[in-house]
Amino acid sequence: MDESIKTKGEFNQECNRSACSNKHADWYNHSTKKYYCVDCAHLINLYNHSDAMKLYGHELCTKTNNAQ
Repeated sequence: MDESIKTKGEFNQECNRSACSNKHADWYNHSTKKYYCVDCAHLINLYNHSDAMKLYGHELCTKTNNAQ
């Protein structure tokens, strides 16, 4: 198995978004329970703001300094 596939979406590894290969994914998505890069996390938050606020009381993706 390709190593990048194994670590995709893991803390501080490759962003979980399939169209992205940015490293240092440190934004935790509370729905998918995976990590995203800052750019993808901001897009996810932009398009899911109201639903996330209703469900979680905060943005869907939040910045974290360590693995959940």
